[in-house]
Amino acid sequence: MTESFDSIGSGGTHRPRRERRVRGADGELAVFEWGDPRGVPLVLMHGLSDTHRVWREVATLLADDFRVVAYDARGHGESETPSGPGAFRLDKLADDLYAVLDAVSPNLPAHVCGHGWGAIQGWEAVCDPRANTRIASFTAISGPNLDHLGVQLRELAVRPHRIQRLLADRKFWRHGAGSARTASVRLAYPPRMRTWLIELLGGIPAAYAPIAPTWRADLIAGARIAHANLAPRLLWPRPRPTPVPVQLVVDTTDVLVPPFLYYGSARWVDRLWRCSIPADHWLPSTEPLLVAEALGNFVEDLTAADTSLPRG
Repeated sequence: MTESFDSIGSGGTHRPRRERRVRGADGELAVFEWGDPRGVPLVLMHGLSDTHRVWREVATLLADDFRVVAYDARGHGESETPSGPGAFRLDKLADDLYAVLDAVSPNLPAHVCGHGWGAIQGWEAVCDPRANTRIASFTAISGPNLDHLGVQLRELAVRPHRIQRLLADRKFWRHGAGSARTASVRLAYPPRMRTWLIELLGGIPAAYAPIAPTWRADLIAGARIAHANLAPRLLWPRPRPTPVPVQLVVDTTDVLVPPFLYYGSARWVDRLWRCSIPADHWLPSTEPLLVAEALGNFVEDLTAADTSLPRG
């Protein structure tokens, strides 16, 4: 989702105000913060082959109202790369999120938002029993729950009429073809060539989205995450419910994650909101203001609802 290396200088307005190292499940994580340390905690999680930099504009927009935290996932950016079997499983990635939560907000539940595979990691975390006391809300942008999706695919397999309806949907073919083309391009080419081809094949407008100098290592780590989790979760899903309020930010023209991939989650989420935005897959970079508004409004609505409940 990138065009050029980060050109923001040391005095750039989007740079984090604080940086720290947090001990994760299998190594140190690079953590970056914006806003008042006493503010409402909001943790942002990036997708495959990205780093915390994808969130810079969103974080800057929200810094007046939140303590915004973003971190480089294991193997990405400035975080360490673990070794050994299972090092990139979703449960390990969820443990990393809880390590960050324990470090930055040990006594107050935090709001969490993930994009792409960051959202997939967030789903794993909010379906964990620890979420009951540690996560106040979750916003998923362009990232479905793989277990819910796996169940949905199984149900389609035993109901041929549903598959026929899906295959008859022109959006399915347009999105599916765009997804396959874009994924292959993303893995095969350097940033400038990849951006040009993605725009050409997927119809995605170019946008300024700086990447880290570690992009090659980030691609490898991203591939390891996908390899460790995609097939196992889709083929052998283990769906779990979550009591955490969840907001789905659905990019209605997303060529990588079409809206039908979210259909299976409603039965597993007690409180579910859906916000549809006619934009491409890389919303944090292409539409940071819309993302910031969706997050701010969601948290505000939840806070208002909680304060209006009768006490005692």
